[in-house]
Amino acid sequence: MTEVRTSSLCERPCADIEETGEAPSDAGGMECSRRRKVHSLIDKVYDPANLAEAWKRVRENKGSAGIDGLTVAGFEQRQDELLERLHKQLREKTYRPSPVKRVAIPKLGGGTRNLGIPSVRDRVVQQALVQKMNPIFEPLFADCSFGYRPGRSPHMAMRKVWREIQEGNFWILDADLRADLEAASYCPRAYGVTSNSMG
Repeated sequence: MTEVRTSSLCERPCADIEETGEAPSDAGGMECSRRRKVHSLIDKVYDPANLAEAWKRVRENKGSAGIDGLTVAGFEQRQDELLERLHKQLREKTYRPSPVKRVAIPKLGGGTRNLGIPSVRDRVVQQALVQKMNPIFEPLFADCSFGYRPGRSPHMAMRKVWREIQEGNFWILDADLRADLEAASYCPRAYGVTSNSMG
């Protein structure tokens, strides 16, 4: 008989989530389902202190200008005005992100990779969102998840894979959905399968 083993770190990634027994439905009645309690964060996102902290982090990261041509240095010269405008637009729900500037950068093995560069002001808003959402959602991610997470790197993911192999777990999934979704946007048949499977 073959022994089936699962990773001890990934068996129940969301076992500690506090859930409610009942939550009001949109129709005003009660819906018997398990839901998390959700509170509005938008007022915390557009709080001037949070926007100022977000701007500080964007400034430290530097980066190129987006499609609007405004550089980090240009934003810094008008930071009080631009942060106040972002605060007002977010509060009044009139904020609209700019299109992302697309730049093709060469790959080492030939070809190019498309890189999207958001405007500085959009990066400030994104950072403001991350600062308020990360403390809520980061603890819910599985310990075996490494992509786009603070304090985690590809090297840490490889060490995890090596430990799993050493423990006898030979099934490891490495998925790159980006390439799959790029292909789906060009192939109507694949897009239909993707959109139907998603919802």
